[in-house]
Amino acid sequence: MAIHGLAGHGKAVEVNKQDGMELQDRSFYGEQGKETSTSLQDVLAEDHSSSVEDQDHTRSATHSTVADAEAMKRMGKDQQLVRQFRLLSIASFTAIAMATWEIGLFTISQSLVDGGRPGLIWSTFWNFICFAPIYLSMAEMASMAPIAGAQYHWVSEFAPESCQRFLSYITGWSSTLAWQSGNAIGIFIVGSLIQTIISINDESYGFAAWQCTLLAFGAMLIAYCGSVYGSKALPYWQNAVFAVHIMAYFAYIIPIWVSAPTATHKQVWTEFSNEGGWSSMGLTILIGQLTGISQQVGLDTAAHMSEEVRNASASVPKAMLYIYVCNFFLMFPAFLTVCYHIPDIDAALNDSTTYPAIYVLRQSMSPGWVTVILVIILLLNIASNMVYLTAVSRDLFAFARDKGLPFSKWLSTVHPTRKIPQNASTLSCGIAIVLGLIYIGSPVAFYAINSLLTVALLQCYCLSIGCVLWRRIYHPSTLPPSEFALGRWGVPVNALAVLYSFWAFFWCFWPQATPVTASGFNWSSPIFVAVLLIALIYFASVARHHYVGPVTEVEGRKAHAR
Repeated sequence: MAIHGLAGHGKAVEVNKQDGMELQDRSFYGEQGKETSTSLQDVLAEDHSSSVEDQDHTRSATHSTVADAEAMKRMGKDQQLVRQFRLLSIASFTAIAMATWEIGLFTISQSLVDGGRPGLIWSTFWNFICFAPIYLSMAEMASMAPIAGAQYHWVSEFAPESCQRFLSYITGWSSTLAWQSGNAIGIFIVGSLIQTIISINDESYGFAAWQCTLLAFGAMLIAYCGSVYGSKALPYWQNAVFAVHIMAYFAYIIPIWVSAPTATHKQVWTEFSNEGGWSSMGLTILIGQLTGISQQVGLDTAAHMSEEVRNASASVPKAMLYIYVCNFFLMFPAFLTVCYHIPDIDAALNDSTTYPAIYVLRQSMSPGWVTVILVIILLLNIASNMVYLTAVSRDLFAFARDKGLPFSKWLSTVHPTRKIPQNASTLSCGIAIVLGLIYIGSPVAFYAINSLLTVALLQCYCLSIGCVLWRRIYHPSTLPPSEFALGRWGVPVNALAVLYSFWAFFWCFWPQATPVTASGFNWSSPIFVAVLLIALIYFASVARHHYVGPVTEVEGRKAHAR
C-alpha cells in the first residue's frame, strides 16, 4: 500500500500499516484454522475408525451378527454375553427346559380328579389351539425386541409412557416369581422320581418328606454345576439330549400300547367324572384344565436366552413356534396313551407311587424295566434342570440390570471369564432351596407352586401382549421392525391372546376339590399376592429412586419416555 508524506495524513499512514498487519494476521489465522479443521477431521475419522474396530471386535468376541448388534444398540444395552446358540440348539434347549412329556405325565392327577379322562384329553387339545395367538404374539415381540428381559422389557417399550414404569416393574417381579418357582419344581420332581424308583424296588420304603427335600437339594447342586461350570459346553449337547428326549418318549408309550390293559373309547372320550365334588360338570372340567394350561406355558424360555442366540430376531421366534407344535405332538399322544390304559381311575389315583402315569407303566412291564424307563426320565429331568436354571438366571440378570431388584449391581455382574451372570445363578439356587423347605412342612402347599408358576407367567403374557396391542392400535408407527411380523393380523391375534391368557389366569387359582380344606387349598393365590405386596413395598421405599424402565434407553423413545 502507498505511504503518503503529507503532514495531515500521519494517522492515515498508521491506519494503513495496521490494516496490513491485520491482513497478515488474518492470513496467518486462516491457514492455522484450515490446519485445525483438517486436524479435527482427522481426529473424528480416527475416532470413527476406532469405534468401528471396537464394534467389530465386540461382534467377533460375542459371536454377534450385525443385526444382533443393531438390535442391542437400539435397546440401549451392551452385549455382555456370548451368542453360542443357533436355531437348532436353542430349539432343543427350549424343549429340554420345558420337558413337556417328562414333567407333564406327572401332573395329570388334577385333570383326572376334575373331569376324568375326557377332561384331560379335551382340555389339552383346546389349550393347544387357544395358546396359538399367545405364542404368535410373543414370537413377534421376541423378534421386535430380542432381549433377556422379555416380557417386562416389552411392557416398558410398548405400554403408554405414563404407566410403563409401574407396569413393567410389576411384570418384572411376576416373571421373576414364575421362573424361580419353576426352578424349585424341577428339582423336586427329580427328588420325587428317585424316591419312586426306590419304592418300586422296595415296597416297604416310605416317602419321607425330608428325604425328598435333601434329594432335591442334591439335584439343585448338579444343575448349578452343569449350568455354571459347564456353561461353555451347554450349546453342544442340546441336540443330542433332544434326540434322547424323543427316543425315550417312544420307549415309554410303545410298551404300554402293547401290554397294558385298556379302557373303552367311551370312557376315554365322553365319560367325564367329578371326583372333586363341584356343583356342575362344566365347572369341574374348567377347574381341571390346569394340566392342559401348565403344559403350554414356558415357551418364552427361548426369549430369555435371546442375548446368547446368534441372529436372535429370526431364530428365537422360529424356535418358540417349532417347539410349540412339537410339544403338542408329543404331549397329546402321551396323554391319550395314559387315558386309554387306565381302566380304573380310582386305582390309578391311589397308586402307591402317587403318579397315574407310573401306575400305567407298571401294568405293562416288570419292575426292572419300569426302573430303566424311570432312570432315563430322571436323567432327562436332570438335564432339564440345568438348562432351566440357565434361563432363570438370565431373566434375573436382565431385571437386575435395569435396577428392578435388591442387590441389582451384584446380580447383574457378568463373570469375567465365563461370560455368564453367575451371581444370578447362585441366588436362584438359594431361592429354590428356601422354597424347598416348604415341602417338609406341607407337600400340598409346595405343589401349589406349580399353579403359582402358571399364574405368574400368564400375568406376564397377558400384560405384555395387551401393551403391544395398545401400541399397535394407537401408535403403530412406533413399533420396531421385526423378522417375524403378524402384519394385518396383529390386532385380532393380540386381542385373542389377551382374552385367553386372562381366562386361563382366572382358572389357575381354583382348588382341586370342594369343600376346601387347608391341605387342599390352592396356595398360589396368597403367595402371588404376597410377592406383589413385597414388590410394591420395595418400589415405594427403594426402587422408585432407581427403576425407570428399560424404554428410557431405547433409541427414539428416550426423551419421550422420560
